Amino acid sequence: MGGGELNQFHDRSDYWTVDWTTADGVRHTSAIAKADLTVVTSGICLSGRDRDFDLQSLVGVMEQQEW
Repeated sequence: MGGGELNQFHDRSDYWTVDWTTADGVRHTSAIAKADLTVVTSGICLSGRDRDFDLQSLVGVMEQQEW
């Protein structure tokens, strides 16, 4: 768990879009705030709680996701 791998990122004014892959090979794109590294948009539904996570904790959430 927590074995996410960065594929690429793009600089967008006050956030980055981050393309990354979980340890099991599932690709994701998330938006991360530059100011405090919190998640702006996770790429999955977190019921409006995206900013409760940072990129590191988001990896754990994604790896536990039931598809």
